[in-house]
Amino acid sequence: MVSVGVVPALVIGVREGIEAALIVGILVAYLTKIGQPKLRRYVLYGTGAALVASLVLGGAIFAVAGGLDDTSGALFEGFATLLAVGVLTSMVLWMFQVARNIRQQFERKIDILVDRKQIFGLATLAFIAVFREGVETVLFTAGQSATTSPADAILGVTGGLIIAAVIGFGIFLMSWKVNLKRFFQVTGVFLIIIAAGLFMYSVHELQEAYGWGLNDEVYNTKAVLPDKIPSDGSSFGAAHVTGALLRGILGYNDNPTQLEAVAYASYWVFVLLTYWGLRTGKIALVTRPLQKAWRWLMTRRSATKTEVPRA
Repeated sequence: MVSVGVVPALVIGVREGIEAALIVGILVAYLTKIGQPKLRRYVLYGTGAALVASLVLGGAIFAVAGGLDDTSGALFEGFATLLAVGVLTSMVLWMFQVARNIRQQFERKIDILVDRKQIFGLATLAFIAVFREGVETVLFTAGQSATTSPADAILGVTGGLIIAAVIGFGIFLMSWKVNLKRFFQVTGVFLIIIAAGLFMYSVHELQEAYGWGLNDEVYNTKAVLPDKIPSDGSSFGAAHVTGALLRGILGYNDNPTQLEAVAYASYWVFVLLTYWGLRTGKIALVTRPLQKAWRWLMTRRSATKTEVPRA
């Protein structure tokens, strides 16, 4: 039975698929505009290679995850979800900055490649742009499968990509005008909301694996709004469906630990401060503490490695 877990994955597939389709459409349309329609096939070559590479990457990740025991699986899910959150958050924040001029940026790159007769560079340009979306989709699917099920996550993303392909083809054929900035802003906010929940989930998995503290429950709403639909086939009601949807979209947890609550709040503080820093040009207020923390970790690591044990 298909569960509500497909909904977040469906939106992810639509968003990432449309983003890739828009980029490919920009490349193909501009080559036509400058009188180079024969070069469009190199864009398609790069796009096809990126799709194959994304499928291989996704297959490898799910194959590795499926062969792990419970402890190793929890660690893998925790770190894989953490990686997905990092990649998606950075890409969304970056897209907030460049969405307004993304079309002009790609057109300038095409002009340079065509002028220099670097035709295979067009395939590389398309490959990098589409593969980036593929990596994001694979990582987010892996993270989402941890909170629902691999089947629902894959089904949702696949359905989303099919919808995105239809929409992208319609945009190309009918020359629909798309406000790229607004599109990336709206979908980016949705991805950040999902990423916040995934970050809390990754902390949950790592907390269980490593036995971190702050594991007392903040609240428990299992009796009124459980976050899962029963997997044993027992009956369920609207509360189960609502809770499962909230879990998949917002990262809702019916019994979060203190550490999970702190992690969730910290993620939002970080994202909002970073966005504010990018908008105001005061991003150093965010990056400087991170740089200092990184240097401190590297110093501690070096000191540990240089310690010589006494005989």
